[in-house]
Amino acid sequence: MKTNSICQRRICNYHINKAIKEMNINYNSSLTLESMANHLGLNKCYFCDLFRKETGKTYSQVLNEIRVEKSLELLLNTNMTILEIALAVGYNNQNYFNMAFKRIMGTTPLKYRNRMLNDKDIKDPAALP
Repeated sequence: MKTNSICQRRICNYHINKAIKEMNINYNSSLTLESMANHLGLNKCYFCDLFRKETGKTYSQVLNEIRVEKSLELLLNTNMTILEIALAVGYNNQNYFNMAFKRIMGTTPLKYRNRMLNDKDIKDPAALP
């Protein structure tokens, strides 16, 4: 996943840095493009163009990457359902979460959870007979 490259990449623009920081803090809230532009005091179209120039991605791509990244810990360290995780990281729709997750991670959240937990069990010496 490439979210970290966006967060670690040196972005010089003050507004884009502030937007990404806000996205990382409030990823579980409704963060529409329009609300973020208003928060920053910028025109929506200008913000959209500036964001793409600075990051090489759209606002929604980066927001989805952040939300999926945040969901990974919940998938592996909780017994929350996929719907509960989707809601916890800011999605209002489990199907959209599944689609975004698969686009970014190459698999569905449930398959990811099962594969990672099975690998963890195999590598855990306590799990061996």
